[in-house]
Amino acid sequence: MGGDVVCVFQYRAAPTRNFCRQRGVELECLGDPELAGYDAVGLERGGVKELASPKVAIAGLRAAAKGQLPGKPEGDTTLMPATFVVDSEGKVRFAHYNADQSDTPPMEPVLEAVRSA
Repeated sequence: MGGDVVCVFQYRAAPTRNFCRQRGVELECLGDPELAGYDAVGLERGGVKELASPKVAIAGLRAAAKGQLPGKPEGDTTLMPATFVVDSEGKVRFAHYNADQSDTPPMEPVLEAVRSA
């Protein structure tokens, strides 16, 4: 649809590149070890409910059953994930701040935001 998908990790460039290559991630992977981007969009740290609830555990087991195993935890593992669509002028068209580690947004609203951007 004319957009780019970028994954931002809190590691330096080389570990980020290696992480994505080892897992066959075919998206642009960027490192942000100073967490400047995380701070800029207001990402917060989760507590027990957001990081280790039964809902999160079940999602983790489902991912593991599909062969999606986590690597060795590094960085601030309490930082909550989020998904954004940003248009070519820098305007945020979609923002989803995960309520917990398993709270991935449905694809249709993300794709609709991309289409409208």
